[in-house]
Amino acid sequence: MISTPVGRPGKRVRKWMLALALAAGSMGLLAGELNELRFITEESASLNYVFEGKPHGPAVELLLAATRHAGSPMTRAQIEVLPWARGFRSAKQGPHAVLFSTLRTPEREAHFQWVGPIGQERDVLIGRKVHAFSFTHPQDFHKYVIGALRDDAAAEHLRAVGLPDENLVLATQVNHLAKMLHAGRIDLWAFGEGGWLHVLETTGLDERLFEVVHHFPSRDYYFALSLDVAPALVAQLQTAVDAVLREHGDIYKLGLSHQSSTPSSPTTAVTPATTSEIITKGTHHELD
Repeated sequence: MISTPVGRPGKRVRKWMLALALAAGSMGLLAGELNELRFITEESASLNYVFEGKPHGPAVELLLAATRHAGSPMTRAQIEVLPWARGFRSAKQGPHAVLFSTLRTPEREAHFQWVGPIGQERDVLIGRKVHAFSFTHPQDFHKYVIGALRDDAAAEHLRAVGLPDENLVLATQVNHLAKMLHAGRIDLWAFGEGGWLHVLETTGLDERLFEVVHHFPSRDYYFALSLDVAPALVAQLQTAVDAVLREHGDIYKLGLSHQSSTPSSPTTAVTPATTSEIITKGTHHELD
């Protein structure tokens, strides 16, 4: 029999110990606490943003209050702020992720578990005032080159109304789209009604040069949980969110109760991407 030096487990033993540790960690999450999940958000002026290096905004306050109500309190430091496209991919892949604030759309329905609704917003098309735009039929969109964030609900809506891929420019950084609109590289920019002015401000562009030229229908925001999150945790978070919203009326009133420590117009930019990124019509590429 081959002996193994004391204090150094054999190869099979080490594999067994690793498997046991991974299984224990997985079981802990499946049976465990809301505050053990991975929380991901983006920089968006209406619901979630960064101020003095920490996440703030009505959706952040709702999440913090809901986890406290559920007896599993989390901290702001646990919330990752990522560009939308990267955060969306991370949450969709998991493991054990919560992405907010996420518009619930038919295209996304089967990819997440949903807690909410927590608020509403509608996407808009922004154009330069020097041009005249008119939209009567969905086909009218086809006359223009339109920019949107990759994996954003606005891009999904544009595809749903039949916008050809060659007319759709996708980016991972929203300030890139604002600059492209200003430079005339795109005709229109699709984004949330509550956030586009803030993007212009933080990008250093004059808002007087731009205007909303079309409104899409309003849709509901949710917390989107990856499919591997235990149903019991999903139900626990839903119950807690419902309780907090009943107490405060709506998410925006909840946010107002924290205005003494948060700005009315946040100015800190989103965490920058760590990869080189290029923007192309209809497709997004990342270079390692």
